[in-house]
Amino acid sequence: MVQPKVATKDMMLVFCLGYLTYDLACDWNSFGSCPKPIHKWLAGSYIIIAGWRLIVIAVALISSTTTMEVQLKVRYDSTKSRMLVLATWLAVPLVAAWSLLGSTW
Repeated sequence: MVQPKVATKDMMLVFCLGYLTYDLACDWNSFGSCPKPIHKWLAGSYIIIAGWRLIVIAVALISSTTTMEVQLKVRYDSTKSRMLVLATWLAVPLVAAWSLLGSTW
């Protein structure tokens, strides 16, 4: 059975994160009483994860792999694919630091 390059769950995740960002933007002013800028942290988290998945989807579309295999395969023929996969791996410390920042609040 041939698997599609872009999994439905990837598109659903990006859609859900987009909706969560929209919902957060609609209630942005209600976070004014919070002692920490948790609304900014939430928006940043949603945007970082959605961006990460969009990069994985882009690599899957321009290469011959599925989204499940993108980050495991590091030897692509295309320079674009290699640069995008490098960007996803460079995002790992960003996600870890951002999560640590939110956890310490």
